[in-house]
Order: sequence, then C-alpha cells, then structure tokens
Amino acid sequence: MESMDKPSGRAREDYAACCCAVQNLCLSLHAAGLGTKWGTGGVNFDPRFSDIVGLSANEYVVGTIWFGNPQKIPEVPPKKRSLEHVLVRHD
Repeated sequence: MESMDKPSGRAREDYAACCCAVQNLCLSLHAAGLGTKWGTGGVNFDPRFSDIVGLSANEYVVGTIWFGNPQKIPEVPPKKRSLEHVLVRHD
C-alpha cells in the first residue's frame, strides 16, 4: 500500500475521496431525518474488527458511521461572522 505521506499520491487522494463520500452520506441521512456520528476511534483499528467485516490486508477503515433516530434535534448554532468582519489585512 502506498504511503499517505506523498501529497500527490493515490493513497491520499483515495482517502480524501472516501472522507468526502462519508460526509455526503451523513448529509443525506440527516436530510432523511436520521442522526449520524462518524467515528474514527480505536475500534476501527482493532484486528478483530477487520476480521468481522472481512477486510483484506491492503484495506483499512476510514471510519464507522453510527446512525439512527435522534432523541432530540439540537438548536442551529448562531451564524458565524463574515470574512470581512474577521480578516485583517496589513500592508
């Protein structure tokens, strides 16, 4: 497997594409009224997990997605300030 250290390498490109796909899946589930949590914790790297899901030696987990019906829907956070209000340019 190619190293993730190579900025223009295929491994890094594939990882980024997977992350984008996970984000899109979470947004789609949210639009359907489901809550999601994308986890990247230790369970993803446990050899027992790899055995259970049938990963081959050259595959790895980007994360696990937990989803279901939310008990409550959080309030929408306040809108952040615009770039013009936070960017200071110095000549």
